[in-house]
Amino acid sequence: MRAYPLTASRPGVSVDRPDHYLPYWKELAAAGIRSRYYMLLVEVGSDDGLVGWGEALVREVPTSHAEIVEKLLSPIVLGHDPLAIEELWQRMFASLKTRGHFGGFFIEALSGVDIALWDLAGKSLGIPVHRLLRGPTMDRVRAYASSVYWHYMDRLSPDSVADEVMMLVGKGFNQVKIKIGMEKIGGGGLKVRDMLRVVRDRVGYDVGIMVDANSAYNVNEAVRVGRDLERYEVIWFEEPLPPNNIEGYAELRRRLDVMIAGGESLFTKYQFLEYVRRRALDVLQPDIARVGGITEFMKVVAIAEAEGLLVAPHVGLSGPGCRAASIQVSAALPREIFLSYEYMYKGDNVLASELPKRPVEVVDKGYVEICGEPGICFEPNLDLISSFSYGSGLR
Repeated sequence: MRAYPLTASRPGVSVDRPDHYLPYWKELAAAGIRSRYYMLLVEVGSDDGLVGWGEALVREVPTSHAEIVEKLLSPIVLGHDPLAIEELWQRMFASLKTRGHFGGFFIEALSGVDIALWDLAGKSLGIPVHRLLRGPTMDRVRAYASSVYWHYMDRLSPDSVADEVMMLVGKGFNQVKIKIGMEKIGGGGLKVRDMLRVVRDRVGYDVGIMVDANSAYNVNEAVRVGRDLERYEVIWFEEPLPPNNIEGYAELRRRLDVMIAGGESLFTKYQFLEYVRRRALDVLQPDIARVGGITEFMKVVAIAEAEGLLVAPHVGLSGPGCRAASIQVSAALPREIFLSYEYMYKGDNVLASELPKRPVEVVDKGYVEICGEPGICFEPNLDLISSFSYGSGLR
């Protein structure tokens, strides 16, 4: 088993242009935080020569995840039946759960190993992962375009936001997500309600609009914004609050008539279960490269199905392994709870676009093709791994 910490430049993000609202965004940007793309590529091989690939979600310090994979998780997995994925997941989780490590970098690293094991299992059996998960449940995966960062626009106005949404509609998307949290620190003076009014005037109400605050608000601020979202029939209000404020999420869900979405910051079924018990979310958004891999993702799905909640897999700024695995699990979800796959249309993460031997996301008129090849349908270009290596200089 090997782990490859990778990095690439992230254009446009600086002290003057943060990617979204953070309380200390100037200080964090000055320290270089969130200024690059990172990922951890995980390789798991079997005795018969097959190789499975996975991705651990990394936002900073990818070498820390690599150490966990190679020094902690590798000795637990190696030498055992690679098809006994549930047993291996439990062994990995048991290594640190009683010592307080049931989230964070540990679970992100575990996620990468788990995805690689599922990829290996699919290749061993000669079938795609969605077939291992008893799919497909659909012949293509519906996608929404994510995300319109209106604070990055050179000509900031409600019309410029509407122009970009119209461009995406012209490409066949009937669901578009807009980042709104930057209103909290000025956002060029553009108000959410003014932006939504112009967008609706331009695209009408047949196009679904989601918004993402990236935890920018407190409860009172979120209620104020939420009233405007109700008026303009927004599908969901994503991460309105920091993820530690479960009671605040529950209060918003009681007070607002827009669906409350979240979960990209949560780890394992246990944290999702706490949100569900508090009736704090309408839409669960587990990130497969953070939540605990494919194994744990599907357990979160079972919770959502039992509670009648919706699932929209989070992909965000992740690399190709996360995206490929997310498409595979999406193709195996019950239709009544699957909402939409997150397609990051800007394409400035070269780790996602250049590292795969062939594209993992084939999008046509708002839908993603379901790959039918064995595994998760992601193979890295081995020649590019060294060029993106975290330790070989910053590209």
